[in-house]
Amino acid sequence: MTGHVRPQAHPDPHVDATRGYITMVSDALQASGTPLADVWLDPSDPRDATFLLGTRAVVWTETDGFVAGEFVSGAPGVRTVLRDPVALGGGALPDPLALPALLTRAGTGALVRPRSYEDGHDGFDDALARYDLG
Repeated sequence: MTGHVRPQAHPDPHVDATRGYITMVSDALQASGTPLADVWLDPSDPRDATFLLGTRAVVWTETDGFVAGEFVSGAPGVRTVLRDPVALGGGALPDPLALPALLTRAGTGALVRPRSYEDGHDGFDDALARYDLG
């Protein structure tokens, strides 16, 4: 890893609205010493992002929160596939500073869908806006 890894702006404003939150998570992971090789924003419905940690990856979706597993495939604009995914817990939008601890405790988390991306007026986007980079 060279320099500080952060997600690039996404051309879709709806997807790019996640960039502030994803940036804070990537900063927290790197500050904790987690080697982050790359991070990108993925397609929408649901919106998601991938944090590539070498042969492993962490994927965030607005419906599932964070899931970790062995990286199988994925790229910017292409949904990431993980082998043996494990939910990290913390809900759909946990505090970015909590991610390093959630990652170290990963093991047997069951995937629980905390929300649907179709819940347009559930307050999620308001909570996400707190992390706006602007």
